[in-house]
Amino acid sequence: GSMYAYLRTPGWYDPPDIPADKQARQSVRDNLIAAEQAFTENLRSGRGPFTYRIFQDDLNGWITMRREIYPLIDELAPPQLADPFVLLRNGVITVAGRYDGGLFDVVLSIDITPTMKDDTLVLTATSVRCGSAPIPLDLGDIGLGEVIERDREATWPGSPRITGAFSTGLELEARAWWKNGGIDYQVRDVRVEPGMLCLEIEPLGPHWPNGRSDQD
Repeated sequence: GSMYAYLRTPGWYDPPDIPADKQARQSVRDNLIAAEQAFTENLRSGRGPFTYRIFQDDLNGWITMRREIYPLIDELAPPQLADPFVLLRNGVITVAGRYDGGLFDVVLSIDITPTMKDDTLVLTATSVRCGSAPIPLDLGDIGLGEVIERDREATWPGSPRITGAFSTGLELEARAWWKNGGIDYQVRDVRVEPGMLCLEIEPLGPHWPNGRSDQD
């Protein structure tokens, strides 16, 4: 029975396929653009802090098409995990993917707990499973201990500085810049609820940098 636990694909693991037809692919793009526009409108409304929700289904649609949308995002995911899929539950973001272990193709899933520390969003891997069986966290194979260093602007336009490793806590600067409308903002809190990620965002006002990279 224990071998079965390792090989079993969790029932919730269901990554969408890349849509075959152009129109369906365009609708995933449109959906992302609409989500970005909603963020922009909230930042510019002048109403102050707001809660921004990202839904699991939308997120997985974007992830499936990530190579067409934001190729650099792909480098943040462990390359050993094919067909990544994200599950959002209370307090935990689970990232799963198919891992080619040679003899067997298994689904590995990593639980990531987000926390706020000062002005930093910290993403820490708290457990790893193979199929439905827990395995040691220090699995070097999937790169959770690899240090990621990304300057501002390096991952997507306006992206925050990213440093650290998932095993010890990947740190994302909570203050960032939104290119649509040129507005600084701060992530004040992050909550994971079933099927959605809730970000508490505080707009910090507009600024149009000439060269943002030299500003701290």
